[in-house]
Amino acid sequence: MVDISTRRGSGGTSSSRYRLRLLVAITIIIAIYALSLRLLLLHTPSSMLPKTYSNNGPPPKTSSSSLSSPQQQKGGEEEPVAVIAHAISLIKCSKGPSVTGFLDAAAILRHSIHKNSIHYRPPHNNSTSTSPATTTIKASPPSRYSYQMYAIVHPSCEQHAQVLQRLGYEIMVRDHPVKKEDIKGEWLRNHIEAENCCGSAEFIKLYAYHLKNHPIAVHWDMDVAILHPLDDLYDVMIFPPSDPRNKAARERIERQHPEEKWPEVVDAFLTRDVTSAMPWEERTAVQGGFLVARPDVAVFDAYINFIKEGNYIGGRGDGTG
Repeated sequence: MVDISTRRGSGGTSSSRYRLRLLVAITIIIAIYALSLRLLLLHTPSSMLPKTYSNNGPPPKTSSSSLSSPQQQKGGEEEPVAVIAHAISLIKCSKGPSVTGFLDAAAILRHSIHKNSIHYRPPHNNSTSTSPATTTIKASPPSRYSYQMYAIVHPSCEQHAQVLQRLGYEIMVRDHPVKKEDIKGEWLRNHIEAENCCGSAEFIKLYAYHLKNHPIAVHWDMDVAILHPLDDLYDVMIFPPSDPRNKAARERIERQHPEEKWPEVVDAFLTRDVTSAMPWEERTAVQGGFLVARPDVAVFDAYINFIKEGNYIGGRGDGTG
């Protein structure tokens, strides 16, 4: 794995004000996207709703989705280098308003992935925009990769699967791959369900490693939007180390520890959850909301066995987390 976390800077008042303004601008843009996409769903005829989906894997492709898949949109486009799997997980659905927010976020994420894929063609005349986001974000070269969206849905959230399917997600209904009683380690077994998000149900994210029809799978939390293509990460994982595209991508990627030697073969990229760590802590946990990985059922099995072993020490600093 390669750690591409951003290193911490000293920061300052002006930097904080800039981040606040940027956050406000992004929040406004996300709200507009969400409203537009929800209006689209509300005006979709009921005849366009998908009738069934599989709880054992991705459903068959149909033409009933209100948002067509990228494969349906090619229309003479150049062939992509590869089709990347982008997966989200819908884990807890007990609170109605929060589920609505998650579904809005899934629509925004899918839209941002499309805009940073080979299928997006920007408007020719967009130089008059005065949006804070468009004036501060430098344009990137167009992506050379296609995409396919997946939603890993916990059985308790199955009633929301149709909405995600209408947004272009293929549905995978999956239960916990590890049950609490399967964990040998006493501390982890007794505390896993008190974890501040989703407990053992969150391990359904690991099913992204089952997406073997794709060379790369990216798992996302839904509170993000993509601003630039991720082609450099894909190029390092897909092309051999001697390939000029692999070498050029390695030069451009910012790593948390640039002094460390690159591995010959990269099977995953990760980031650290620096916002959840205290500034003086030596250990920073891996951010569970973003992972770029090479799908491999053997890796999935290794993770499951590791969790079941439960060799976890409670506490911060000297503990595991």
